[in-house]
Amino acid sequence: MQLPAGFAVVRERARPLPPDDRREAILDAVLPVLRERGRDVTSRELAEAAGVAEGTIFRAFGDKDSLLDAGLQRLLDPAPFRGELRRIPHDLPFEDKLAVIIEALRVRFGDVFQIMRLFQVEGPPPRRAQAGEDWLEIVRELLEPDAARLGVPIDTVAWYLRLVAFGASIEPFNHFRPFDSAELATVIAHGVAVAPR
Repeated sequence: MQLPAGFAVVRERARPLPPDDRREAILDAVLPVLRERGRDVTSRELAEAAGVAEGTIFRAFGDKDSLLDAGLQRLLDPAPFRGELRRIPHDLPFEDKLAVIIEALRVRFGDVFQIMRLFQVEGPPPRRAQAGEDWLEIVRELLEPDAARLGVPIDTVAWYLRLVAFGASIEPFNHFRPFDSAELATVIAHGVAVAPR
């Protein structure tokens, strides 16, 4: 269809977002490319992922490094991991529960290792206040129904699970003899010795 002469199509610009909302919207949009490319991502790739002009990125964050730092903080946010732990059914059989906790921890450690590598972070990731206590409290609640069968305090079991999951998440340590989370849960639940006859 051809428009009459002198007729113009006027496109309305999107209503501007408040600065904090704009930053959050950009972060939400660029997280997948940050997870894939880390610090190697270009400003152009970030703008394309967010569906905005590069200038919009710089107005919202000041510079690329500020956006990368905000993205890193969001990617390392432990809230999704804590949500995974909270979704574990409390009525699972004990050994299955241990396996699911170990698997959730392994996935979390694997994600953190990958993100740190992509963002070229040296040393441990930045600590968040309460982050350690939050996961521990969730695991306490999960293991409370099984407390009577434990030979050590629940917190000790939680830290054993974390330690085993951490070691199992380091690829070079598991190259020649990989362990699945169920096998590791069996070792924690029953140890390696059999009862004497």
